[in-house]
Amino acid sequence: MQSLQELLSPLIKDDRVLMDKIKQQKLDVIRKYIDPSAVKEVRPEIVESWIRSSENGLDPRHYDYPPQMDPLMFDQLLKKKALLIQASTPFIHHLENMLSHVECYIIISDEQGVILSVVKALGGNGFKLEAGTIWTEKTIGTCSHGMCILLKSPIQLCGPEHFSHIFENIACSSAPIFDENGNLEGTLTITSPNLRSHNSQTLGLAISMAMGIQKQFQIALQNEIFDAALENTEEIMLFSDDDGKIIRTNMNALKIIELFGRDLIGSQVEDVLGEQPFFKSVVETGNTLSHIDFQLKNAKKKLFLTSIKPIKSKDKISGYIVLLKETDHIKKAAKSPYAAMVKFTFDTIIGSSPQSMKLKSVAKKFAHFNSNILIQGESGTGKDVYAQAIHFENRPNGPYIAVNCAAIPQNLIASELFGYEGGAFTGAERQGKPGKIELANGGTLFLDEIGDMPLELQAVLLRVLEDKMIMHVGGSRYIPVDFRLITATNKNLLDLVKNNQFREDLYYRISVFKLSVPPLRERGSDIVQLIEHFIRIYSSNQGIDEPILSNSAKYLLLQYNWPGNVRQLQNTISYAVCMSNEGIIRPENLPEEILSYQPPSGLTLAQPEPEPSPNEIILDNTPSMKEIEKKAIMKALHESNNHIRGAAKILGLSKSTLYRKIKEYEIS
Repeated sequence: MQSLQELLSPLIKDDRVLMDKIKQQKLDVIRKYIDPSAVKEVRPEIVESWIRSSENGLDPRHYDYPPQMDPLMFDQLLKKKALLIQASTPFIHHLENMLSHVECYIIISDEQGVILSVVKALGGNGFKLEAGTIWTEKTIGTCSHGMCILLKSPIQLCGPEHFSHIFENIACSSAPIFDENGNLEGTLTITSPNLRSHNSQTLGLAISMAMGIQKQFQIALQNEIFDAALENTEEIMLFSDDDGKIIRTNMNALKIIELFGRDLIGSQVEDVLGEQPFFKSVVETGNTLSHIDFQLKNAKKKLFLTSIKPIKSKDKISGYIVLLKETDHIKKAAKSPYAAMVKFTFDTIIGSSPQSMKLKSVAKKFAHFNSNILIQGESGTGKDVYAQAIHFENRPNGPYIAVNCAAIPQNLIASELFGYEGGAFTGAERQGKPGKIELANGGTLFLDEIGDMPLELQAVLLRVLEDKMIMHVGGSRYIPVDFRLITATNKNLLDLVKNNQFREDLYYRISVFKLSVPPLRERGSDIVQLIEHFIRIYSSNQGIDEPILSNSAKYLLLQYNWPGNVRQLQNTISYAVCMSNEGIIRPENLPEEILSYQPPSGLTLAQPEPEPSPNEIILDNTPSMKEIEKKAIMKALHESNNHIRGAAKILGLSKSTLYRKIKEYEIS
């Protein structure tokens, strides 16, 4: 971040001799009489802008009025920028009052240089500085808000630092306005027709006001996203204060109002839902509850409690969020013809480690927004599982279409994604074929291994995401599509961007929300749950009794590092169930890579006690497993130099759980 001094113009002191020198140097640089580096008194980025302005066909000695945007397009732009204009209005009025004794212009532009509003234009306006005009480096040459847009940084320009001669007696200070994701939204500029009425404080004032507008704009944007989320869900949402009084609802809550008979705002949650024990439980314990069927008070209507969650601020409960669904919506989703397309929901994802619980919580929040989601993680971690769960939560009545970008030959991937008309290419079906994107209309498109998509196709996908329309290969008409995009990769896409193997604009388009699925080795407590799940599944599929996992086999599975993650564990248990004898999975029933594995640190868990008989295994399995767990904790503490946080991460436990187990096992 540059200091304020570095952002100021050196001409702010109104040195006429220096100004005349810079005027001549500007002409000499443009005519290539001197090298740009010879201009010592002007910042290099401004000299570079002079050169670009000249290359754009502009002449500093002749001023052409900036172009005016088409009125209809400008009206659409104003609607698009309504939040920015609304956020800036009180600050502009405040600036007007502060600068009432000074002749100046206060300008708000968008990120493309289109002027959205101009106020405080005292006296004449010889520059045609009007709303709807396009002021950029390409249209009028070097100017402060054009430089601000290019540099994404505050800047001050005075006199001949501007490109055109018409600005040689004015001074301008500009500051950028960003959204919450760091994207440029617009600029604020204070322009003085007289150099003497502009100083270093003017730039500071522009920066502080722009920051105020930015903060207000970001809050308004968050509120708009929040409001959109409220109204784009099938759930009934109630928000209450800490006393249980309802302070806000979404439109779906009207369904309850019809049954309740009066407005919900100001009513107590328990007056609306009845004295339900689940609400009292949340109030008393502060814990979230979910997935409960109950009868609505004074009505035959049955509701399904998705969740009731306390809102906490600095460990103090300030209110509650109640999410409800009508039971017929649940049944409708279950009976949907597309329901069979997904196997996983958030309720069926196996894993209760802190990492898995946090990931499920964040993914569930993302699911209720329609923004694109990028899921990152090593191969085999279950990225597709989370994609299916998000789909079921967000669009259960629509199709779920999964495409592995790495599995389709490059010469066929375009027709697979976008479809084709009959006869579009050799081997094409006569009647043509819809593409995966078209098939995903109304539902979710999951693009796995997105990092393997060819560059030329990335540009087409970007256009589809922007326009929500596709054209078949060999076709001539656009087809509108509405789908939720989820992508996944095991590669570092930013590295691919740096190596020009992945488009930067597409990366930011698909990664509005990002989820990182941790590898299995970082989710220690999930391993046992997954082992038990896979044993149950494979035994059921084969119609055999579930074999018992011996302590020695469990020991080997727990100390293995699982480079193939959940997929490798699944295959390992399938093999072990097949190879088990006498209803027991022993070490010799495990694949060779498990048996030959040596932990890289050289530290291993203490070997479990010798295997008892099958009957003893069934009756006395727990105590020996506790011993293994104790040894695992001691090993993790050793590896983390007795740091609780590090040991907890290795074990996949929360710190509080680890403290409890250390006390339970009397580990010093």
